[in-house]
Amino acid sequence: MAGIATEALSRAQHILLKGLPILTTQGDIRRMLTRHNVNGVTDVALLYENFVPTKEAVITLARPNYMQDSLRELKNGTLSGKVITSEALDFSETGPPQPRFGYGPNASMDNIGKNVVLSYFPPKTSILQAYEPILEKYELAGPFKDSVILTDYSPQNPISLILKCKTESEAYRVVRDLHLKNPLGGLRWTQILLARVLH
Repeated sequence: MAGIATEALSRAQHILLKGLPILTTQGDIRRMLTRHNVNGVTDVALLYENFVPTKEAVITLARPNYMQDSLRELKNGTLSGKVITSEALDFSETGPPQPRFGYGPNASMDNIGKNVVLSYFPPKTSILQAYEPILEKYELAGPFKDSVILTDYSPQNPISLILKCKTESEAYRVVRDLHLKNPLGGLRWTQILLARVLH
């Protein structure tokens, strides 16, 4: 466990968890915290880099006086049989990092646990034209134009999109259907199209 100065530790209200399994969900972390008797947790946020999980998460505590006990309980902590590490983070002077689309806690997205990432599409693909008749059949968080977000407009690289679903179960249904049914199977590149839920 990496340490910070005693004075900073007395102010810290956040814990960084490292070494999480790639498919970890917020629910998995909350259950692990309960199992390790970590109290005073007000928020759990998985960290992302360009919508890809970093295998890290930030835990927010209600007050700094929960920190010492929490770090002690998390020493040699495990999740899904894997040992994880923990360290205190002190944002009392600098404040937390500014949100950046696709990066940081929850990938700076709302609708947590109900968003699906579809990737990667070849450059210049008419994504919405190809997918709208299929995706509009699902229960989305709002109107289609507000529930489908392109994540990259760069012509040099394949791009991806975010689909904001109404419920977690609907998000998993989208992933399951696109992987098992491959509704765009007539297009060669869809054989390597990936769909995953942002937890």
